Amino acid sequence: MTPPQLSPPDRVGHSSNTVRWTRLAASVLGSWLVLVVLLVLCGEGIKHSSAINSVDGHITTFVVHHRTPTLNQIMKVLTWAGSWIAVFVVAVAVALLTWKGRLKAVAVVTVLTAWLGELLAVTMTKAVVERHRPPESVRLVVAHSWSFPSGHAANAVVVFAVAAALVSHLARSRLVEVLSWLVAVLLAALVGFSRIELGVHWTTDVLAGAVWSGIWIGVAAWLLGRRPGLRVRA
Repeated sequence: MTPPQLSPPDRVGHSSNTVRWTRLAASVLGSWLVLVVLLVLCGEGIKHSSAINSVDGHITTFVVHHRTPTLNQIMKVLTWAGSWIAVFVVAVAVALLTWKGRLKAVAVVTVLTAWLGELLAVTMTKAVVERHRPPESVRLVVAHSWSFPSGHAANAVVVFAVAAALVSHLARSRLVEVLSWLVAVLLAALVGFSRIELGVHWTTDVLAGAVWSGIWIGVAAWLLGRRPGLRVRA
């Protein structure tokens, strides 16, 4: 059977749409690469700065000396909010909303772009910078790979930003929107602090991971949000 042929207007529309998506993908990828380079340069600068390392050491020493058994347990629970478990929960929520028609399918692409971009950036930067973690004598949980940047802190920002965006869009309330973002910032900050309190990251690891992730989400959301198909349905 001969495949259906596109009429000239259809061909033009199809070609134009392909060009737009190609440009969008190039913009997202280019922005991500620039941000990754900046993150690596930041990591190298921090790693070789005696002043910054001294401040990091003093902060870790202070936090470790003020630990309590209760605080340790709370931090061990909170730190999971920056793990793959939290990502899975948010992914399920996005998938269900998409399935029910509250979000367009391409919204999944937006979430995946944000998370995969963060995951790859953290993994690559750790491999390049190779900053050592705090000594094992102060660690309360097992940690693998290098220290800079904090993957949990970066991941938490993605998770709670997506969660806050979903809540604020679906609730249609200014008060709920403000509260959801305040809670998201608070929870992301607590996850970041948990990595310091548990002795597996320096303060600058956490700050770099969280700030980079926040910037990346903002850039990705702005670029992808320029396409009408990426908006949340009313």
